[in-house]
Amino acid sequence: MSKGNPVRLAGGISNVSRRNFLRGGVALSLAIALPLTGSRREAEAAVEQMTANAFVSISEDGTVTVLSKHLEMGQGIYTGLATLVAEELDADWNAVVVEGAPADTALYANLFMGMQLNGGSTGLANSYEQMRKAGAGARAMLVAAAAEEWGVAAGEINVSSGVLSHAASGRRAGFGELVSAASRQPIPEEVTLKAPEDF
Repeated sequence: MSKGNPVRLAGGISNVSRRNFLRGGVALSLAIALPLTGSRREAEAAVEQMTANAFVSISEDGTVTVLSKHLEMGQGIYTGLATLVAEELDADWNAVVVEGAPADTALYANLFMGMQLNGGSTGLANSYEQMRKAGAGARAMLVAAAAEEWGVAAGEINVSSGVLSHAASGRRAGFGELVSAASRQPIPEEVTLKAPEDF
């Protein structure tokens, strides 16, 4: 894993090394197997969420969930893929969590192999542009929602660390505050990716 800020996995697990994963494997397996209780299930269902595309969703509490089509096997793929999304989205890294994508070859196939699998150190290479576009698409939806709600031009809106702002009007909103409005925006078919010098 990266020695920088560790990515948080769903359930609050962070900075998982292979050794710690094996130590906690029994507890992790048990946690996955336990069904949600009624009150927790209802609480999670009540949280509004914006699903920007197959890889990115944002909750009203500002949490950005990245679905990884590649499994974390101790080589940092969850961190790598989440970083690509967070960079294009201009998300607050502390609000990013990662979950494994469900079985769906149509959406989550390894682009080099045509199947949903890990192998050949292809994770970052084949997902690089795909995950960047996923982050940029989610950002575009949030910006469009803010522009519509504030009555300003989308090009005048700045996004930084999970907050959208408009300098001239002084308006500001976190990602979570715009989830409802952004979820009504069309998913963009084309997005503009950042130039490397703007990373």
